Amino acid sequence: MDKIDLVMWTYNGAATLPVVLKRIDEVIPSSFVNKKIISDDHSIDDTRKIAESFGWTVTLNEGKGISDNANNALRHVRSEFFVSFEQDLLLARDWWGKIPVALGNSNVAAASGMRFADKPVGVSKLQLYVARKYRGEDQLDSWLRGREMAAFTLGKTLDNTIYRTSVLRKIGGFPKLASSSGVDTILAHEIDQRGYQWFVDYSVQSVHLRKNLGQELNHQFWYAKQLPEMWRKISQATHKKAPPVTKYGVFYRFAMSPFTGLFMAYKTREPSLAYIHPLIRLYYLRGYLASG
Repeated sequence: MDKIDLVMWTYNGAATLPVVLKRIDEVIPSSFVNKKIISDDHSIDDTRKIAESFGWTVTLNEGKGISDNANNALRHVRSEFFVSFEQDLLLARDWWGKIPVALGNSNVAAASGMRFADKPVGVSKLQLYVARKYRGEDQLDSWLRGREMAAFTLGKTLDNTIYRTSVLRKIGGFPKLASSSGVDTILAHEIDQRGYQWFVDYSVQSVHLRKNLGQELNHQFWYAKQLPEMWRKISQATHKKAPPVTKYGVFYRFAMSPFTGLFMAYKTREPSLAYIHPLIRLYYLRGYLASG
């Protein structure tokens, strides 16, 4: 593989950026790196100073949010392939040896590994358990049936992904959303609709650096609040009219969450899931209702 450009979009990432950038340097051989580009969304902490100290070129986002930030970074890419990272992703040490080789198939437009939260332990165990279910490693439980979209997008994130630059530009770059949620989900559908593949190696597991349970709960609220806009974009890409997430479905999963939480606590041998799962469903419900 020829030299590749590395890109990242940031906003007030000083707390995690040093360890994240250090790990990237350790995993990806410098002989294969062309440019390292960070598009920063006008951070007010030391993000830009830290990035420059690790040899990254910093450019300021000309818009606002992840969509604009990602496309701003893409404008600076000159290599045939490029990799995108996010400021809170600790790259798996086996990423370089397993992920880029997937683009040897000309029909693959993007390739990535998985990522799981580092804390709390209950959230990490929950993510690992659900990932196995979506992948079909175990028999799919009734509470996960009908979740085809979630299974389709499993592992398709923007934080440890290598792309074929020509395909990204052909489809118009990263999806443009007013919110910052769902850019990866919509991109996965757009790549699929153009006849390309997004390869995911489920054995490559990076670490999503999290502060605590509260951060995860707030993320669930924020994500659910963006669902209407996300679905409008997905329906445009796939021509599907029925939304995969309905008010009934959200209420039903919340009502069942005390029971599914207990079940998952038993299956994973992690008692905290008995309350973590219902809390996640509660915050997701609140976010969905707040979306109007």
